[in-house]
Order: sequence, then C-alpha cells, then structure tokens
Amino acid sequence: MSEGAKWKNNLLSSSVPMEFEVAKLLVKHGFSTEADYSYKRHDAATTNDFSVDLHATAYLPFNNPDKITATLQLLVECKHRHRKNKWLFFPDPNLGDFSSVTLGHTLRVVDDFSPVILSHQYSTSFDTKSTFCLKGIEIDQGNDNVYDKEIKRGLLQLQYALPRLLSDSIEWSFSRSDINWPFMYCPILLTTSEIYVASPETTIEKVEQAESLDDFATLAPWVVVFCEQTHEFQRHRAETCSDLEPLLESEELTLMDNIRRQGGIEDIFLPSAKCIELLEGYSWGLLNKYFSQVIVCSLSQFEPLLNELKRVAVETEKDRRELETHQL
Repeated sequence: MSEGAKWKNNLLSSSVPMEFEVAKLLVKHGFSTEADYSYKRHDAATTNDFSVDLHATAYLPFNNPDKITATLQLLVECKHRHRKNKWLFFPDPNLGDFSSVTLGHTLRVVDDFSPVILSHQYSTSFDTKSTFCLKGIEIDQGNDNVYDKEIKRGLLQLQYALPRLLSDSIEWSFSRSDINWPFMYCPILLTTSEIYVASPETTIEKVEQAESLDDFATLAPWVVVFCEQTHEFQRHRAETCSDLEPLLESEELTLMDNIRRQGGIEDIFLPSAKCIELLEGYSWGLLNKYFSQVIVCSLSQFEPLLNELKRVAVETEKDRRELETHQL
C-alpha cells in the first residue's frame, strides 16, 4: 500500500467522514444533530466517559416548525468497514412468547409523562416487518478473519447511552408545562458493510458446503438485534436514572399522575410508577422496552430507514388523544 493510500484508509477507518455524511443526511431530513453524545458508564468500581457518534432530534409535525407536538430522537453509532467486510446476523429462532423481543419496542413511543395518549400500533407494525436477530458477526473476506468485537462494542455503546437519553427526556418533559410533549426514540448501529441474515435452515453442514455467504444467507437493509440487560447494565441504569428521584416529590409529577389517572390510566402505569420502575428496576422485563432493541442498518439503506421511521412517527403523532390538563 502506498503512503498516499495509508492516510486515507486511516481517516476512513476513524469513521469521522462517515459521521459527517450521516449528519448531513439527517439534517436533510429535518433533524438537528450533535456529535459525540456523551454519557458516564457506571461499572462496579469505576465511572468512565463514553459517547455515541451522533444524537439527532426532529420535531413533529415535520412540516410545521411553529407547532411542536412530539419529538423524535435517534442515537446513531457509525462503524466504517472496508468493502470486503460483511456483517452476518443470525435470526431469533424462538417462537411467539418464547422470544425476548417485544413488538413495538424498537421505535419507542413514550407518552407516559405527558397529557397525551398515543397509539403503539404503528411502531408495532414496523416491527412485524422487521427481521429480529440475536447475534451478529463480521466476516472479513479480505483476510478471512471472523470476529464480533466491533458489533458488540457498537451495540453496548448505544445501550449504555439510552438511560441518559431517557432520563434527560423525562426531566425535560417536566421542566416547563408548554414543552410537555410525548417523545419517541430509537438507537441505530450504522455500518458501511453489507448486512446478511442467515437462513433459518442454516446448519454446520450447510456452512461447510457453502462457496459463499449467498449459499446460506440473504442481503437485508437492516435488522433489529435484542441486547440483554446484564447485571452490570442494571447497575448503570439505576445510577444514571437516579436523577429522576427528585421528580417523585414534585407537584408537576403529581399533577400528571392525576391527569393520566383521570384519563383512565391504571396506577401501575402512571408517571410516578414509571419513574420508580426506572429507579429500582424491579422488573427487567418491563425495562426491555426502553433499553433492549437496536436497529443495525447498512449505510446504503439508511435513508430508506429514516423515511420509514419518520412515517411511523407521523402516523403515531396523528393518532393521539389529548387528556384534560386542568388542575385537579
């Protein structure tokens, strides 16, 4: 490799040019972006600074900047790989209720802290058309190496950033009565590699007999990967969401509890109960909807994905029911 090629390859490998290209695409679609969305990762004995490449926010309805009714936030982690690198994912083999995946929890629709009730049918419909996977691996066809380090790292970076995103969004909802909007959010791991999904009939023998990936896998624009909430992550989630504790004594939260109770919401689903759930983590299953499903998308398919997420967000925002907001 010539000296002239080395610096370009190293620059591309940094993913910074990719981040810039993605940021411009997000702006084109009505998002405002910030680089290096930082968060503190709380482990057993240490606290370290980490970041996700891009945080993007758009305000609904997209065609009326003077009227804001909801927000859509995306966390995007960029992974530039060379052209011979392929990402292979294996589909979730579990059936129905035995799967850890929950339909409607990839694009999270959070109305729990606002005087609005939104439908989840559109985010659920998005998931019914998605391919859910449990594990992915990189195949470097240039040197025949196979590894999963970068995929795992990208998924963890996104998952560990979500408690800060959620906690900040909830706090923001109660900071002023006129910005108490529902919000939607989604984490995305973006790669320049093509994404393949192994056939459900894949076996060791079929891989041994394969001449190429195409013999047992097919191209996919994106997949949804389930990320388990480990004990370490639960510790991190509790520490990050501890900022919500003062809200439990606030008049604003009490008022919103009363508004949503009057609207027919059961006590276990009121804003105060949701805050306690995030603080104490008494049911990891309930917390899956906030922290466990991540989209992995190929860069060439990112714009179609953006269009689909925006469509789902628009349909969700339109199908809203306003609750009474008078003082109770």
